[in-house]
Amino acid sequence: MNERGASLVELCMVLAIVAIVMGMSVPGWSALVTKHRQRAVVTEIASELRMARQLAMARHERIRVVVNMEHSELRTECVDCETTVLRRYEFARTGTVVDSMSTRPEILFQASGRSATATTMVLTDSRRATRQLTVSITGRVSML
Repeated sequence: MNERGASLVELCMVLAIVAIVMGMSVPGWSALVTKHRQRAVVTEIASELRMARQLAMARHERIRVVVNMEHSELRTECVDCETTVLRRYEFARTGTVVDSMSTRPEILFQASGRSATATTMVLTDSRRATRQLTVSITGRVSML
């Protein structure tokens, strides 16, 4: 007699093995998701700085990014405008904080896109991993 199907016991064994393998991989998966989420925050902060530079060049105005290290917030402001706050980015709930900055807690972009000073910002995440964002004197934002 040819059997083509699987018995209920065989199906239960396969499901049990799959459940065990998935149970062992969940902690690793969770750590991987956390790592990528925190890397995304650093990328978003770099994007906010690049956006401020683009705004300065597009509007032909000086744009300043104020870094509030206590509240984990970036605030993009127009220096010479009536409406000062243009954008706001809060990252307090992400576990990433601005650990230190090489200059004052603000970055000023001229209308040409150049930065007033070269700045390095050190970011620390909840796993104590550090990442650096650097704004060069030419206004270029790079992640290290």
